[in-house]
Amino acid sequence: MSTMENAVSRGIEAALRHIFVNKGLPTSTKRSPRRKRMQDDEVKMERAAELNHERDFLLGEVWRLLKDIFSITQDADFIVHQPAIREDVYSYEYEDGPGPDAKNLAFDLTHGSSTPWNTRILDILVEQLQRRNAEEQWPMRRSNGYYKAILEDRYKRLRTTWRAAQPKVTAKGILETAAEVEERLITKRDESLKSVRQTTRRRNKYIRRAKILEHIINLKKDDKDEDLPAWMWLQKVIKTLGDGGMSSEESDVENDIHCVLWVKNMAWRRKIERELDVIDHQRVLDDDVFVPQGSKPMKRIRAPGNSMSERSPITGLPKALYDGEWVDGLTGGQMERLNVSNDAFRWMKVAVA
Repeated sequence: MSTMENAVSRGIEAALRHIFVNKGLPTSTKRSPRRKRMQDDEVKMERAAELNHERDFLLGEVWRLLKDIFSITQDADFIVHQPAIREDVYSYEYEDGPGPDAKNLAFDLTHGSSTPWNTRILDILVEQLQRRNAEEQWPMRRSNGYYKAILEDRYKRLRTTWRAAQPKVTAKGILETAAEVEERLITKRDESLKSVRQTTRRRNKYIRRAKILEHIINLKKDDKDEDLPAWMWLQKVIKTLGDGGMSSEESDVENDIHCVLWVKNMAWRRKIERELDVIDHQRVLDDDVFVPQGSKPMKRIRAPGNSMSERSPITGLPKALYDGEWVDGLTGGQMERLNVSNDAFRWMKVAVA
């Protein structure tokens, strides 16, 4: 018998053994589209019916299990995970290997969660979650499919973290050294933290401006001031743009003394610096209304030469909120994706007291 014939024979023998003997272990079977839809619908129903604190509790328990099994306290710790030995994976999936060791689980990190090896590990984790649920008497129960969906998402995140930490081929055609990998990961982490800071600033900026406008409008309504329509229009501008329409900023030091924020330019957004200054200055002017709290606001510098925002434009806004020249330079496909709203948005020249 040739080598190929021998391999085919052993593969058929292993397949039959899995079918008829199964070695006492539940193996993963491919779900039919109909069965998958039914299970997905069941999970969706469970998700729709649960309360937020129930979801948070169960997510916490899944994470607790993963921390216990893989000795991690955060996603970054997973970069030292030792993946399954390739020969063991091949033996389980194509021959008659024993499969994952329940006492020392190791993912096949070269593939996603749907392979027989990784699916078996997820099934083991689901079994352990259900066992903890029964032994610790959790206040709620969920189906295996519910936990499986959470674990699949978690595995995807952990695998992404692990893969990012693997040496990559450099421009010179050689693998990165350990020091180069560390430097790349630190740079990536710093970029992520920077993005989080900028997102937080944009959100806080939007909330602050919305609160200022709400307070001013309430005062103007009581006094029946003539400039009330202008303030209400400014409120409409801010609410329509949302926090995604607020500009990002980069911190810097001016004259080696003061920390300042350079406001990034947004090519797609209509130039509304004057309108935004009216809102932001109101907090300074009405210091008897807005009590200073928290850290002192940093100086913001708006200038044409500032760096451009790399974020994608907000879609679905009225045309009046987009920069005219920027819109004129778009292609037909880009205009279609921008999905400009047909809602009328009358522009005003603001004059407030």
